[in-house]
Amino acid sequence: MEKDERIVISASRRTDLVSCYPDALLERLRAFEPKTIHTIVLWTKNPRNLLTQSPLRSRLLQYRQLYLHLTITGMGGGAFEPAIPPWKEVIGMVEPLIELTGSPQRISWRFDPIIEVQRGAEAYTNWEKFPLIAEALRPWGIRDCRVSWVSPYPKVIRRLGKHGWSLRVLDPEERKAKAEELIRMAQKLSFHLHFCAQEDLPLSRCIDGSKLQELHPDRSACSERKDRKQRPLCGCSESVDIGSYALRCRNGCLYCYALP
Repeated sequence: MEKDERIVISASRRTDLVSCYPDALLERLRAFEPKTIHTIVLWTKNPRNLLTQSPLRSRLLQYRQLYLHLTITGMGGGAFEPAIPPWKEVIGMVEPLIELTGSPQRISWRFDPIIEVQRGAEAYTNWEKFPLIAEALRPWGIRDCRVSWVSPYPKVIRRLGKHGWSLRVLDPEERKAKAEELIRMAQKLSFHLHFCAQEDLPLSRCIDGSKLQELHPDRSACSERKDRKQRPLCGCSESVDIGSYALRCRNGCLYCYALP
């Protein structure tokens, strides 16, 4: 860290602390004094624990800036995301989340991942949910959207296979064409699209030090340097992730790369 930089905390890429381990999240936050922290970046598919009056919420409100990555894929409550609320239910939580963070600019919608699978003659994709969710979010002023396609890790393919599904992996040209279609849809709906760690697509930052400084109430400094702990295709700025793969996510998503 540089002399005047404060720490950005990521909670967490590794597991959904907000939804599955709120008590562990609270304990880990207690190790970081609010005056030393620039931003707490929260990642979740089910933000309900952020909305109740609780010690966790009280602790979060002591920090100067909260930024939320809210994942809404349209698959909640179904076979691929069995423990996640249906997407319309999550949309119903957006207003109090804006109140918590202080601005819709501090919330990024993650349509992540896009999935295409086949089971015999049956095909499934959440692709068509993108414009529906975007239309529902647009009135609230959220304008950033981050997108990726499901990664074909062997364990993901095996897990899907146990349920009879085979993953359809797009070739580079088809994915580029679909990315361009997504960009057109997003622009029409006033969203700025970012592709998260996708080969042959523009590099982006889910944790963007420059943006976090712009949004910070005091315009305080944080690192804008690339986080070397992340994948080569990840452009994120430096942060301290307080999650752990040992805290196994309980959301049960079939496509999850983190589950063993």
